[in-house]
Amino acid sequence: MKKSLLLFLFGCLFLNGQQNRTIADGVAFLYNESLTNGKSYDWLDQLSNQIGGRLSGSLSEALAIEWAKEELEALPLDSVWLESVMVPKWVRGTFEYANIESSPGNTINVNICALGGSIATPSIGIKANIVEVKGIEELAQLGENKIRGKIVFYNRPMQNSLVSAFEAYGGAVDQRYNGAAEAAKFGAVAVIVRSLNFRLDDYPHTGTMSYGELPINKR
Repeated sequence: MKKSLLLFLFGCLFLNGQQNRTIADGVAFLYNESLTNGKSYDWLDQLSNQIGGRLSGSLSEALAIEWAKEELEALPLDSVWLESVMVPKWVRGTFEYANIESSPGNTINVNICALGGSIATPSIGIKANIVEVKGIEELAQLGENKIRGKIVFYNRPMQNSLVSAFEAYGGAVDQRYNGAAEAAKFGAVAVIVRSLNFRLDDYPHTGTMSYGELPINKR
């Protein structure tokens, strides 16, 4: 009995060792194949440079979907298929521009770019005084009396001292994504958001925004 038990345990350990080696060999194969025959950069080039920007609901998005399906079908996968889903479609309007009037007759032109998902600015534009805040929480501190009828300027920068750029971005992105909806609750007529990046330049950085549950007539 003891001899049989020892043989059984030895057999289990042997099979387990073989299995571990098989898994290790498989992982090593994937690494080697990826590093020597990988197509990641080729795919990235085709997707980013050949197809380009892919806003939801756009022609470029449709081209990207068909391209991805064809590339996946060329791989030894079990199956590849598409499913229909509802996506928002937002179209950027005419070229955006803004002027800062420091005093009557003295204006400074500044580069500006609409946020994805925002409603259109009236054709005659918007002219109002500006209220600068560092974050959404300051809106409640100022109150409706100091915000109604004005443009809220969110001017909280990303924190340079953070090693992780993503963490710094996450600490400032709320003003871009939720800023307009929150300012509208206090009667603001528009918002301007500081670009979320570490660089100091005149190239505006855009991104998505949301009005949340704010009624359409309040936006």
